[in-house]
Amino acid sequence: MVTAFEQPLRGALHPASPEPAPTVIIAHGFKAFMGWGMFPWIAERLAAAGFATIRFDFSHNGADENGDFTHLDRFQANTYSREQEDLGRMIDAVAGELEPFRGHCRPERIGLLGHSRGGGGVILKGAADRRVSGVAALASIASTDRFPPEAREIAEKRGFFPIPNARTGQLMPVGLAAFEDAELHDIEGSARQLEEPFLVVHGTADESVSIEDARTLERCGGTLLEIPGATHTFGAVHPFAGPTPHLEQAVDAIAGFFRTALA
Repeated sequence: MVTAFEQPLRGALHPASPEPAPTVIIAHGFKAFMGWGMFPWIAERLAAAGFATIRFDFSHNGADENGDFTHLDRFQANTYSREQEDLGRMIDAVAGELEPFRGHCRPERIGLLGHSRGGGGVILKGAADRRVSGVAALASIASTDRFPPEAREIAEKRGFFPIPNARTGQLMPVGLAAFEDAELHDIEGSARQLEEPFLVVHGTADESVSIEDARTLERCGGTLLEIPGATHTFGAVHPFAGPTPHLEQAVDAIAGFFRTALA
């Protein structure tokens, strides 16, 4: 039975069994939310594989409880540092055995799984927080420098840089603080510092984040699984239309990785 929670952040716990189990915390990516397409299915798949799995919304992702982007003021104020704080709050809650995690999550065996920007975020957090026992990066970025050269100049003039959301048709404002804060975070450097097991899974046909990002992370110490022909979301769409072979391959690899990393 999935348990929704509102503290420390809005999220959902997918228990593995009545007994405490190793825990995987899922971090969504840019312009995403915990209920997007594949994330509930991934959480259920990992729970079935024996992991208490948590998906949650970053506090400033801009989405409401239905996944609609109704809080663009928060989206504009979002930064990597805010997301690192949010991940820290989730780890605190699990490690501190707070409700609803007490009795379902093993507080000393915590793994992080992040997709896209969330992949970069879990690499940063894994290197900084010794409570993390394993990191899996799915279609992950390798750098926080993700916008065209003119984006910061526009943000300096307007206070934000507008970026389209192809799914909703909205122009979503990336605040100037996001550009300033991004310079403080070195994903490659953090990947090199990771002492925990580190898996990178990426599709060769990723249209949003180049496979070269994954190969960079491999050079920084990650174990890389390239999935030929897989896209950024491994064929998953929103609303979810069921898993694809690429998505099943990716999540099976992640489950196998965490069986060792969180043993």
